[in-house]
Amino acid sequence: MRALVRRVLPITVAALLLAPLALPSARAVPSPTAASTLQFYGGEVRAVAQIGTTIYVGGSFTSVGYGSGTIARAYLAALDASSGLLVERFNPKPDNAIDSLLKSTDGTRLYAGGLFNRIGGCTPCDRLAALDPATGTANPSFHPQPNASVLKMALYGRTLYLGGKFTTVAGVARLRLAAVDAITGGLGTKLTLAPNQAVRDLALNSTGSTLYLAGSFTSISGTTRYNFASVGAASRALTAWNPNIHASGWGVALSPDNATAYLTTADGNESICGAGHESVIAMPASASGTPPVKWHNGGDRGCPFNSGDINAVEATAGAVYIGGHLTNLCTVKNTSYTTPCPGALTVRSHVAALDPATGVPLSWNPGADGNRGVLTIQAIPAGLGVGGDFQRTNGVLHSRYALFRGTA
Repeated sequence: MRALVRRVLPITVAALLLAPLALPSARAVPSPTAASTLQFYGGEVRAVAQIGTTIYVGGSFTSVGYGSGTIARAYLAALDASSGLLVERFNPKPDNAIDSLLKSTDGTRLYAGGLFNRIGGCTPCDRLAALDPATGTANPSFHPQPNASVLKMALYGRTLYLGGKFTTVAGVARLRLAAVDAITGGLGTKLTLAPNQAVRDLALNSTGSTLYLAGSFTSISGTTRYNFASVGAASRALTAWNPNIHASGWGVALSPDNATAYLTTADGNESICGAGHESVIAMPASASGTPPVKWHNGGDRGCPFNSGDINAVEATAGAVYIGGHLTNLCTVKNTSYTTPCPGALTVRSHVAALDPATGVPLSWNPGADGNRGVLTIQAIPAGLGVGGDFQRTNGVLHSRYALFRGTA
């Protein structure tokens, strides 16, 4: 009898890994069915923002339309939040890709960062511009001119933080991290910290006191910081917070109460396994030194199952949304990223919603296809805006952009 148990146990465990699972429902998540909207063709969607009743979508796409790319709108377009139709009047005509979008606090400006040299009729607005939300016309007096792409922005008061691949701003050395005046574009003099590689994502706490960074850096101004760090807004200096995750950082988001930081990664720095790679990791946002892991989901040590790169993260009261080319996620809370999932796995195709307390996938499961999959997730008044290189969600054509209506 004991021998029989030993023989059938591996089969039972394997069956559990593949069996359908009753996963928890979210307290508040949007519809899993994407709304019918304008679609985007060629390249990728990399950024989403909303001002009033207009949603702005940026990326490397080359045209837009409703089933095919019949309308000339390259890199940046606007759609009506209710109807999903193209807003014709807004047409800034950037000459290269948009990597980041951000609305001003009062909604009178749309900040755009990317690879462009010209946008909204402004020749000196290289790679960073302040646009009129109605027409897309750029403010010609706002031109900090970073010398390479701005991948992410964050705003508090009159301080606009920039992260990216640039090494100068306004002709002054600023290595991949900078602050400019949100009205004039004037370069701040105090934030001179220098990550040694790209800064891909930024997050500010709600009080504006701490700025969080994610990227592929291993040091900042000579101080060791692997892929994630935080900066005091007043001091403009590194804090003692040091997640020390040896896997390339792609995203960082904060819980609404500022207590938890959600960090997403791709491959590891030293090896592809066992370094928190291809993961989402929840840690206290204010601890000194290396914080304890609240929970982890994604790639397993030894790589028996890989989740795939997790490129984007958004946190709300109801869920932590992640996107990338992820597949397998753990259905049991795991408080370590160096040990395998302690329970069964479930499949989430490129996009998922997780319980903020446990990291366990919620039942919300629209799915998406694509090579890189999902590259941006943004909670906006209209719902949850998702962009990437996918063609379909829930098996329905939604080329590179999907809007899931409802409370995110």
